[in-house]
Amino acid sequence: MVEFKEIDFKENERNIIAFLDAHQTEATGVEQAIPTHFSIGAYDGTKYIGGITANNWMNTTHISLLAVDTEYRKDGLGSNLLIQAENYAKSQNAEIITIHTQDYQAKTFYEKHSYHVLGKLPDSLFRGTTKYYLAK
Repeated sequence: MVEFKEIDFKENERNIIAFLDAHQTEATGVEQAIPTHFSIGAYDGTKYIGGITANNWMNTTHISLLAVDTEYRKDGLGSNLLIQAENYAKSQNAEIITIHTQDYQAKTFYEKHSYHVLGKLPDSLFRGTTKYYLAK
């Protein structure tokens, strides 16, 4: 008899990933790679003023977070952080860079950096907003 129960998140995640890795290898002949993460911070002296985080997995880098202190916006800091991350991604042999953003956040910013919209999800993360998925 099958039983369903709540278990530790990390334990469950490891077990699920093992199933998915085995399926990928069986279905495609390509073994899974271990994702790596990277993070770049920007400082004005000792003051943290912005940063970007991302992870590399196989031939793809996903930008997970990018933010700049409001006092430093419009000075090109966000662009410089993105370029730093893209250069790092390329050094790790990434062929694709992905990101997602909300309509009230930075969609046009990424489009100015040659990202194109792959898809959108209206009323997500909450009603009245749209989540955009972009790639370069």
